[in-house]
Amino acid sequence: MSMTGAPMTHVPYKGSNQAMQDLLGGQVKVSFVGMPNALPNVKSGKLVALAVTSAQRSDDLPNVPTLQEAGVKGYEATIWLGLVAPKGTPRDVVMKINRETTKALSTPDARKLISSAGVDVATSTPEAFGALMQSELDRWGKVVRQTGATVN
Repeated sequence: MSMTGAPMTHVPYKGSNQAMQDLLGGQVKVSFVGMPNALPNVKSGKLVALAVTSAQRSDDLPNVPTLQEAGVKGYEATIWLGLVAPKGTPRDVVMKINRETTKALSTPDARKLISSAGVDVATSTPEAFGALMQSELDRWGKVVRQTGATVN
């Protein structure tokens, strides 16, 4: 809303299942939903995918534009997961966990399983992941400050 000025009302949900039910039932007209929840409903024709929020188009929905392609310049929002360890974990332990996790996620079986859940695998170094977390904190912190968003 802050990037386009589009009039929308935020409807908070405690989970994605109720949000999906309300979208399918017509109680809400549009929703940002995760790919695993959206894909079956888009493929069955119950929902129409308007855009993806990632920087690149999804392999699962190659004909659906990114929000940037749809005209929202600079928009990118993705859900990411990562492994973290307590501060002070020895560097050799961190590097071993990183190396073994990267190896496990690089197997064809792991990639196929993870991809079937609508998730793209991207591995990196601990330093690159730390930089990603900092950039996300900076970006979303700015949004929170601009919008006054709060968590209840």
